[in-house]
Amino acid sequence: MKYNPYSVSKFGSFDSCNKKFKLHYIDKVKVDSKPQLALFRGSYAHECLEHSFKYDISFKTNEVFTEEEKQKVQVILENFRNSALGMKIEKLINHPDSVKEQDFAFNNKLELVGFWDKSAWLRGSADLYNIKLSQPIIIDYKTGKDKSNDEDFGYEQGMMYALYMFIKFPELTNIKAVFVFVEHSTKKEIFYSREEFNSYIKLFYDKTKTLEKTDIFKENVSALCNYCDYNNTEFCSSYIENEEKSNSIMKSKISLDF
Repeated sequence: MKYNPYSVSKFGSFDSCNKKFKLHYIDKVKVDSKPQLALFRGSYAHECLEHSFKYDISFKTNEVFTEEEKQKVQVILENFRNSALGMKIEKLINHPDSVKEQDFAFNNKLELVGFWDKSAWLRGSADLYNIKLSQPIIIDYKTGKDKSNDEDFGYEQGMMYALYMFIKFPELTNIKAVFVFVEHSTKKEIFYSREEFNSYIKLFYDKTKTLEKTDIFKENVSALCNYCDYNNTEFCSSYIENEEKSNSIMKSKISLDF
C-alpha cells in the first residue's frame, strides 16, 4: 500500500479534491491551518460526553474558542441531556459494559493492529460501543448540522465501524451504528450484517485501489474550497479562480424563506 493507513476522512479528502489529498497526505505540505470554531466546539462536546456530561475537564479556551463559546456548548449539552434521546445516551455512557473512545486499526489481512502500526490499512475511532445489549451498538457523536434524514450520510463510516466490530468480536452477527446529532437531539441508525462482510471489504478495497492507481491529482472547485487550508495559497495553482468560483457556488446555494 502506498498511502496507508486509510480512514473515512482520508478517503473523503480524496473524493472531494484529489489535489488537496496529494498536498496533505503525499507531499505533506504544511500551511497555517485556519482556526475553525466548529472543530473546537465539537472536540469540547465530545470530551464532555466521554466524561458523562462533566464540564470541568481540562480544555483550554483561546481567541477562537472563548469562555463564552464554552458556555454555549454546555447549554447545548444540557438541552441534549434533558431530551429523551439524551437520557438514553447518558445511560449508555454510564453502562458498565460500554467502551468509550476506542481507537482501532486493522491490516489488509484483517488482523487488528495498533492504531499507529505501519501495516494498518483501515483505522478509525469510535465514541462508544456496547455488545452486551440485546442489540449490539456503536455510537458516533456529531455536532453541527442535523443530517439524520440524509440518506447517504454515515454509510461508509458506519461500515468501517462494523468491519472493526466483526473482526474484534467473531460472535457478532450484526451491529447497529448510531450517529447522534447532539445539537438537535436526533439520530440516524444504520444496521450492518456479518453476511455482508465481504461486500463491505470490497468497497474499501476498491476505493484503495482507485486512489493508489491515481497518477494525476486534479483540483475540484466547489463550495468546500472556502474551508480548505490550501485555498488562496501558492499551492493551489488557480486559487484566485477557485476562490471566485467557490464564492459563487456558495451564493447560489443560499435560499431565503419568507
